[in-house]
Amino acid sequence: MAADHADTALEGFLELERRFQNFTRTIPVATEHLRVHSPVLASILLDACSLTETSLKSAMDNARYNNIPNIAQHRARRYAAAPPHLNINDLRTVFRSDMLYSKPVWYLPHGSASYPWYVWRRPNGHPAWWTAYNTVKHSRFEQARSATLGTTMHAMKALFLVLVQTLDFRERLVERGVIHRERRTIANLKADVAQWEVIQDGWNTPIVARSSLFGYRFLSQMNSTHAQDASEFL
Repeated sequence: MAADHADTALEGFLELERRFQNFTRTIPVATEHLRVHSPVLASILLDACSLTETSLKSAMDNARYNNIPNIAQHRARRYAAAPPHLNINDLRTVFRSDMLYSKPVWYLPHGSASYPWYVWRRPNGHPAWWTAYNTVKHSRFEQARSATLGTTMHAMKALFLVLVQTLDFRERLVERGVIHRERRTIANLKADVAQWEVIQDGWNTPIVARSSLFGYRFLSQMNSTHAQDASEFL
């Protein structure tokens, strides 16, 4: 069913991106502003992490994960009426093999990249933005300071990466221009990105995913390193 969720996920992300972009028009992303907190950021953080979690739950149905230990139990917990429910530890177990921790996402207006899932390089631990999400979710008034500009930006990067890495979303992301490649037809590009990285083909042009604010370059046989600067997304 994940393919059926692609438009809903993308529209949710694009709305969050617009809200984040509107905030940064007043308080731009800069080192001295990363600890700024706001109820506006709290709302974006909560919605971004919720959409990340929902997207991962949907992506879990792909046959790519059939050999993950206890995958049937992980999948069943998504819909369980009683505990145990699916949690971040289950998600890490299922998706850690995708090596999200090794994939940099660019914040294009600032020309900088970071690894929003980096902590998953280890078999335990959670990203700081996820911890902030849970803190704010359970105590929004008392923990408002946890919803900072820096934390929210990393949560948005994490969400963007999840969307473009979800195999069942990629065909629709190609159709909507989020994933593109020069000198390739839509039909050919759909075939290119239907496989997992590293994409095995002989084309020299890179495959990139780009939104208004964020960018990611896929690894391929002919482009075996990630983007070196933000100009690659222009």
